[in-house]
Amino acid sequence: MAQWYIMARTLSEHDIALLLKLAPECDTLVCKGSENTYRSILPPVANHYAKDADDFAARLNKLSDDEFLRLIDMIREGKEGIGCIPVECAEVLIEQALRRAGPEAGNELYALYEAGSQCQ
Repeated sequence: MAQWYIMARTLSEHDIALLLKLAPECDTLVCKGSENTYRSILPPVANHYAKDADDFAARLNKLSDDEFLRLIDMIREGKEGIGCIPVECAEVLIEQALRRAGPEAGNELYALYEAGSQCQ
């Protein structure tokens, strides 16, 4: 069963590599607005680096299928959050999940986003 919450975590080296692949301009792991250390990958990319939904899509397209599927697994495990990404970016993520991982993954991400998990 999918979890709708995010466990507080410290980004691993692998997580940081994914973040930098999605946002190579990221020069710090600290949110400039809250001054908290990033604890996830997708919210910083969607909220701080992507200019719009098209840019977010282009960034996700940089990921290999294996990397993208790993992100979906992290969302399912509650290690990665999508609750505080903008609606238009959530739509892009769900569309890509439908295309790259199948209907089950897309529908699950939609349900998780609609559940309204808190930003962490």
